[in-house]
Amino acid sequence: MVVYDPRGLTWDYWCSRMADLFAANQLGTVSEDKWRDWADGMQGIGYFVNSAVPDPRGFDEWYQWAESLVGIMNVDTRQL
Repeated sequence: MVVYDPRGLTWDYWCSRMADLFAANQLGTVSEDKWRDWADGMQGIGYFVNSAVPDPRGFDEWYQWAESLVGIMNVDTRQL
């Protein structure tokens, strides 16, 4: 599974890229203050249901949660 490494990215850019990757799931984008709601929606995508995506409520900042996705999926897409 591919997820974008959030290091050095803004929320708007990262969210937009992820929304593009999963356009078929109609995630869309949201403002940074609603990142947990967006993350909850992402948890429901079939790709992630079986991947132990962490609950976003366990993180203070969006990028901490997003970095954990890279570890789970074990893919660094900064080279794409």
